[in-house]
Amino acid sequence: KKKSLQHILLNAHFKRGCFSIMKKPSFPVTNIGSVSLLMTFIVLCLVTFSTLSLSGSVSEYHYSQKLAQHNQDYYEASNTATRTLQEIDTILHDTYTRNRDSYYSSADRQLALLDGITADFSKETPTVTYEVPVTENRSLKVVLSLNKPGQMQEGYYKITSWKEIASSEWNGDDQLNLFKP
Repeated sequence: KKKSLQHILLNAHFKRGCFSIMKKPSFPVTNIGSVSLLMTFIVLCLVTFSTLSLSGSVSEYHYSQKLAQHNQDYYEASNTATRTLQEIDTILHDTYTRNRDSYYSSADRQLALLDGITADFSKETPTVTYEVPVTENRSLKVVLSLNKPGQMQEGYYKITSWKEIASSEWNGDDQLNLFKP
């Protein structure tokens, strides 16, 4: 019988002692833990990213709560400013219909009765200014320019400013005491 080349090589290896039935194949130590190391690294990355995501979402939630509170405060102040504007409009209407000749002086006297309203009739175009608090540091400032008595087709006034401003002065501490004398 013809022996195959493989069979001859296997017999030669057995005779030299290269193959032994009792010997188990050995693997390098690094191959055993590489999968465990990879899984540990992946889990560590997932935990890190989930912690960052949770931290970011909590921060966004707190910011949105502050923004919602600010919007609510602003719209409450805006409603109050609108009610004050209606009072001013009523005073200007009543004053103009009763006494067109001395409209500015009558309006000045009537507006002085309202709290928080400053009327300046010393300029060519009189102005009425008032502020409504939004928060303890912010206010809604409204400035009205009164129309002249002959130009009432567009109304008694024009709103020249309706904006949120800082109601308290900012005192920045820009000194650094690095050395004690």
